[in-house]
Amino acid sequence: MTEETRETKISLTVPRDIPDGRIAFTNARIITMNGREVIEQGSLVIDGARIACVGSCDTAGAGRVIDAGGKTITPGFIDMHAHHNREYNGMMPRHGYENASYLAYGVTTTLDNSMWSQNVFSNAELVEAGMLIGPRQFSTGDPLYNRDGPRNNLLTSYEVAEQNIKRLKSWGAVSIKQYMQPRRDQRQWVSDIARKEGLMVTAEDGDLPYNLGMMMDGQTGFEHAIDIVPVYSDVAKFLGAANTYYSPTFVVAGPNAWNEEYFWQESEVWKEAKHRRWLPWRSLVTHMRRVITRPVTDYSYPLIAQGMADIIAEGGHGVIGAHGQQHALGSQWEIWMAASAMGAHGALEVATRHGASFIGVLDDLGTLEKGKLADIVVLNANPLDNIRATADIQYVMKGGVLYEADTLNQVWPKNEPFGPYYWVDEEIYRSDVRPTDYHAQ
Repeated sequence: MTEETRETKISLTVPRDIPDGRIAFTNARIITMNGREVIEQGSLVIDGARIACVGSCDTAGAGRVIDAGGKTITPGFIDMHAHHNREYNGMMPRHGYENASYLAYGVTTTLDNSMWSQNVFSNAELVEAGMLIGPRQFSTGDPLYNRDGPRNNLLTSYEVAEQNIKRLKSWGAVSIKQYMQPRRDQRQWVSDIARKEGLMVTAEDGDLPYNLGMMMDGQTGFEHAIDIVPVYSDVAKFLGAANTYYSPTFVVAGPNAWNEEYFWQESEVWKEAKHRRWLPWRSLVTHMRRVITRPVTDYSYPLIAQGMADIIAEGGHGVIGAHGQQHALGSQWEIWMAASAMGAHGALEVATRHGASFIGVLDDLGTLEKGKLADIVVLNANPLDNIRATADIQYVMKGGVLYEADTLNQVWPKNEPFGPYYWVDEEIYRSDVRPTDYHAQ
């Protein structure tokens, strides 16, 4: 026993999954998210993983040309609070629904905050290598909790905070989750170190003075809704001037019922065929088949959305984040709820450009511009006419790889089926089947 610590570095390099060839879409309505630009009839050309042309384009030399007449193309959606690496501990299957379902619903990028590092960083690399089907993933890794525990490191000093933040960065974190540190100096340590390391900082929402203090001390943003509605102009101006990124997490927010329950009561969500394909019965049937019916005015999302709109109007930012509550569906609901105050175009900005800005990847994602990564959603209808068209998807493309949205069968550059939907069994969705009759999938 020498009591000497030795370090051995092991490295493994695999190529990114970058497609070859050019593919073009013609005659499409293109919502570029570059300001309020809408190209009513234009072309989009993708070369490899990146956009080569938007608008008036020469499609000569394209290996495939898709006539997108009547379709609308937007950037891929970005969910900034998506917990979707929880189902498996260290072993994520290629066809795991927690990842694939997001891509099927047009979410091409996620930030999975407060997630076990051994799950999320390896999964992000598997996606980049084309070995796992799902959205491109960013993460905080393990959060910096305010208590001791197996994965929790109490921040007893600046040096301890620095050690933990550098460790998370070395694993791949782009943001740090400051989770309810009780003292202001602890929160300041996190923000100061993250600034030096080039990392964003997000946090769990506290009471209003707590939130204002975090932003005053230089934190990037926070998650979950401000607990006081409506947001008055003084708060909106302060958070706007602080360039805050506000993620209200509509689905689990509000002073009354969680807003996701509005959609449960609005329609029999659990019966829709695509939901059944991508979500196992336990994610649909157990809580959606029998619901509480409330007056619509019991739901607070319009007030929360207006608060986010006011913060944005004052110079801040908003992002969608469905908390992993209802995988993939929740991201769509977030967009629709944002639109209640911001209109369709404003909601799309929150779901694309603002999210890319929050994680520092606006140079590559968030808008449809030449040179950016080809993350796109091809919609069958115009979301500017009806925001719910964001869920009516024909194709989704991530990094130049094109999939049929309903099935995730790859159609470019390969013709490759997604694989078996091994969790699907129509029998267990029947309304007359008792819970004790359910069998594991």
